[in-house]
Amino acid sequence: MWVLNALIACAAIGLLAGPVRSLPDFDLGIRIPWWPLALGFLAAERCVVHLHFRRSAHSFSLGDLPLVFGLLFATPLDLVVAGLAGPAVVVLFDRRLPLIKVIFNAAQFCLTTCIAVILFRTLADTVGSFGPAAWLFALIATQAAAVVTLLLICAASSLSEGMIGARALGRMLAMDLAVTATNASLGLAGGVIVAYDARALPLLVVPGVAVLIAYRAYASQRQRHESLKFLYETTRTLSRSPEIVLALEGLLARSVEAFRAEVAEIVLFPAEGNVPLRTTLGPGDVREVMQPVESEIADELRALVDQDGPVTRVTANSGGPRLWRYLEERGVTHGMLAVLPGETRVVGTMLLANRPGVVREFSDQDLRLFETLAANASVALQYDRLEQTVWQLRELQHQLEHQAYHDSLTGLANRILFTDRVEDALGQRIGAIAVLFVDVDDFKTVNDTLGHAVGDQVLVAVAERLRGCVRPSDTVARFGGDEFAILLPKLDGPEDVVVVAERILAAFARRVATGDEAVSVRASVGIATSGPDATRAGDLIRDADVAMYGAKQRGKGRWARFERSMHTAIQRRHGLKEQLQRAVDRRQFAVEYQPIAQLGTGVVVAAEALVRWNHPERGLVAPGEFIPLAEETGLIVAIGEFVLDAACQRAHDAHDQAGRGRRLSMHVNLSAVELQHVDVLERVTSTLRRHSLAPDQLVLEITESVLVDAQMSATLRDLHEAGVRLALDDFGTGYSSLSYLRSFPLDILKIAKPFVDGIADGREERSFVRLIVELAKTLGLDVVAEGIESAGQLEVLRELGCDLGQGFYLSPPLTATLEERVRVERTSSTDAEARDTGRYGSKELYDSGRREAGTQR
Repeated sequence: MWVLNALIACAAIGLLAGPVRSLPDFDLGIRIPWWPLALGFLAAERCVVHLHFRRSAHSFSLGDLPLVFGLLFATPLDLVVAGLAGPAVVVLFDRRLPLIKVIFNAAQFCLTTCIAVILFRTLADTVGSFGPAAWLFALIATQAAAVVTLLLICAASSLSEGMIGARALGRMLAMDLAVTATNASLGLAGGVIVAYDARALPLLVVPGVAVLIAYRAYASQRQRHESLKFLYETTRTLSRSPEIVLALEGLLARSVEAFRAEVAEIVLFPAEGNVPLRTTLGPGDVREVMQPVESEIADELRALVDQDGPVTRVTANSGGPRLWRYLEERGVTHGMLAVLPGETRVVGTMLLANRPGVVREFSDQDLRLFETLAANASVALQYDRLEQTVWQLRELQHQLEHQAYHDSLTGLANRILFTDRVEDALGQRIGAIAVLFVDVDDFKTVNDTLGHAVGDQVLVAVAERLRGCVRPSDTVARFGGDEFAILLPKLDGPEDVVVVAERILAAFARRVATGDEAVSVRASVGIATSGPDATRAGDLIRDADVAMYGAKQRGKGRWARFERSMHTAIQRRHGLKEQLQRAVDRRQFAVEYQPIAQLGTGVVVAAEALVRWNHPERGLVAPGEFIPLAEETGLIVAIGEFVLDAACQRAHDAHDQAGRGRRLSMHVNLSAVELQHVDVLERVTSTLRRHSLAPDQLVLEITESVLVDAQMSATLRDLHEAGVRLALDDFGTGYSSLSYLRSFPLDILKIAKPFVDGIADGREERSFVRLIVELAKTLGLDVVAEGIESAGQLEVLRELGCDLGQGFYLSPPLTATLEERVRVERTSSTDAEARDTGRYGSKELYDSGRREAGTQR
């Protein structure tokens, strides 16, 4: 707009300083100075008829009369000065328009006056006398000025409010030409009278007043027609709208357009003490639908209309201080407020505020139309429909609030609500409080083996049991997955929380019924109690979580109370993560190889690659200490790639050293985390090619849990099709169905060490191992017994028909060249272990790795 103003002003100044100054006078022998013309423009601008469109107004007045007189009887400069001086008084001291509009009006009037003067004087010079031709030229000049004025107004409106359609522009142009022709004709009649006999000039007063009255009557009739059309269309839209929200938004949008307001708002007053709801449109792009409003604000709005009638004017200072702040937040400076009457009570209020443009105040006629609109809107919205919809919206709001603070599966509180309640309990400082962190042990196995649907049933059952273990005033929450938390406020004594923990463990002793099956579920519980200086909920919940991990490390299925040493252990674990990341970056790992031999002959036929962390300060770190952490952080992928590369290289070297066509198979453990990577097939095959190793020389050891995952099992099938052999590690310790042995392309079964430990003395373990061996032979699978640590175990395995084995008795993990044979003679286990310990080094390092879950990963 400022650029447009500058262009118009520059054009006006250029015409005024150039062509206008050099124009000859139109000499009729009569000269009118600038100030009578200024008074004429002032009088014309005091009697203006406004036709509104959008947020602006196109004004009609008798201003063309002094313009025609100026063309005939004044110099060009006097005419421009008079046209600027007269309206300026009205603009500056009456309408109080913004500066940008004042400059626009002044610049466009100066430009159009210059155009009219240039056009009239240029054409008038061709006739040289005051006659019908000169009258026609004056009429043409005023019409040209009117057209330019209209185009400039449309340009300004298009810049500020959007493009004006051709149809609307055509209607405005036709009206403007008709009004200009009428006014110019009156002015020419007055000019003829002045030129020949000025005493007849008062005769123009009556037709001038009649024209002005006709303008006003037309504008009033047109506005009445637009009002009726607006009411009809609004009522029809409201009655046909399928949803109350759409109906309210449509009503506000039409009201903003019809009343040329910037803000429209409806506040609904629901019954039964619910919170009032507000729907707002404007200012700008603001749009709010069914937002809660303070009841006090709604009461003050209702009081305004109760006091002044069904409709009243509103200012920024209406009502009390609370309402002032509310109106200020909405940006309301002036407006109208009406009630939405119902059958038995007031349903709500409707507000229209902030009218921009030339005429800003809402007139009495606007108030009457607004009152009619509010009454019609109440009927169209239908009282019962409105009440029902508001109730449904409130119910929906309650549901959304409940979902925001509760777990959708179990209905328990979620982490956000639980944390808030712990904060509140700490803030009250009424006795000690306790937080219990409950984690379901081995829940991933339930999901992997029985499916997520059964897992969800287990979680729901767990939630019900936890509810039954606490008081109604306590809070039970689900943090996600298989993690739960319990808040115990107002403890009577420090041992109360232990009673609750024991009650929880007892509740978990019962199996959970899930359809046709019953699942055994255990839990680990961490306890943290607030001290005198406890102020933060997050610290208390963290301590309970740390204690829960302490319970798991002590064997699961038990409770543990938080101790400061646990927090130190967590910090040490965090430091271990950073050290492990550096170890991966610097490849600080070593690989040892445990031979797998034929139990009858002692001939080594394979080896299992076992990774060790070569810590720069602690020396060799057993895998049980860092492998779970590596899987948790995803570093196992890089570690597994290192082990695979080293193992394939060692298998290639062993083949070259052995010669005579003897091939050594290499067993490498593959974790579930590695299988989840899409490039595992390409990584394995490329490593085999790089080391010139046949695919069937590589044996990938997996656990039973990966077989139940469709994506991972598909990857394993692809690996098997590529020639790689698959071994099922720790067979008998998982939950997978025996059907996987028949349907999945396995090559080797590895008997878990816990079964081998008891076969020398235990009949049950011996029977179980015999069953595994016979099953494997029936399916055509090789069998490897793990963890052979005594001559007695070796002898029993040979009797049971187990062909292959590995263990400390045969040979611990080696870093040097693999031996071709291992010892298989019957010897005292104590003597053998003593000799092996002296020869091969630390047995504890090997044992600690074997005892931890996933030690060979």
